Amino acid sequence: MSKKKYSIHWEGDEPVVFEVNGKKYTNLEDIPRQRDREKLAAMVEAAEEEEFERGIRRDQKKDMKAGGKNSIDPEKLILGIFSAAAGILLIVALISSVRTIEQLSREKSTTGRVVDIVRQEYLSEQDRTVEMYYFPVVDFASEDGRRHTVQLSEGSSPPSHEVGDVVTILYDRDNPAQARIRSFMGSMVMWILPGITGIIGLGFLAAVILVPKLFE
Repeated sequence: MSKKKYSIHWEGDEPVVFEVNGKKYTNLEDIPRQRDREKLAAMVEAAEEEEFERGIRRDQKKDMKAGGKNSIDPEKLILGIFSAAAGILLIVALISSVRTIEQLSREKSTTGRVVDIVRQEYLSEQDRTVEMYYFPVVDFASEDGRRHTVQLSEGSSPPSHEVGDVVTILYDRDNPAQARIRSFMGSMVMWILPGITGIIGLGFLAAVILVPKLFE
């Protein structure tokens, strides 16, 4: 006994003709044998499931392509972060440098004397010990002849000066209360912020130049 041949003709996604051993039917209900109807119905269902899965795969591929186009390029992300950091740090370095230069330009030099040493206790956060710092109090005359007695904001441990020491005082001509003893370390402190931010900013700028080479 020969095996029956079944086939389905489609128009788009709709089955329009069913064949059983070459005999055509336009509807499954027109097929006389129930077994033939069930066979063709199973074929229709299998074909529809396959088409559904193919549609899902097509959508997934489209999503992957779209995601690939919209995904963030790690090189561009790193360059953006480093560029922003470099720009901010260099701007801070520039502004703080200008302010330091302006402050130095306002300073006047005169001779003063240490008249007192103020001791202040500070609690160390690392080992919870008490440390003693010593802040000199200086007496000097500004260019207008007025005398000023100022406790300096720069302290040290142990004390760097003794009462009676004659020192060179640098003071702000507009505000003599802002005074300091001339020293190399005192001048260095004024350039800490511009120096640190400038160096780190240049480091980020160098990274912006080197990162593209790492992705080649």
